[in-house]
Amino acid sequence: MKIMFKIETWENNPILRTPASKILDKDFKQAVKLGKNMIKYIKNPDNWWVGLAAPQIWHGIKLVVVSMLNDRDDESFKTIMLLNPEILEFWKETDIESEWCLSIPWVKWEVKRPTKIKLNYQDEKKTKKTLILEWLPARIVQHEIDHVNGKLFIDYLK
Repeated sequence: MKIMFKIETWENNPILRTPASKILDKDFKQAVKLGKNMIKYIKNPDNWWVGLAAPQIWHGIKLVVVSMLNDRDDESFKTIMLLNPEILEFWKETDIESEWCLSIPWVKWEVKRPTKIKLNYQDEKKTKKTLILEWLPARIVQHEIDHVNGKLFIDYLK
């Protein structure tokens, strides 16, 4: 897997509309390398994003990086890499909040999402993990996992 890092809008990136492939053992090391570059990109003060999915940068693999913010003013958050993430459960309670996306610049929209989720993923060492997330981290993860499933937040608009 050659690491390519090019962000395009959704109209110019057909990978964003294609469900991503599971990361295989033989590609795991390269995927982790890509994930580390993705973390550097979103944590760069010139960019400052809270999440990024591999399909957004032309890699059709199940890889997302997300910042685990407690709230929108949190400056002590940790950014983690989720390889082969899969949401197992959505809680019934929902909330509507504004979302925006690198792939659809200059658009901000109110999106209804579950406030709590349970997911499985692999970490950088291939260890399988389960997380239960609420509120803002749950929203960020759902948004990024949508990308690996070929969905965009505008798909939720009526």
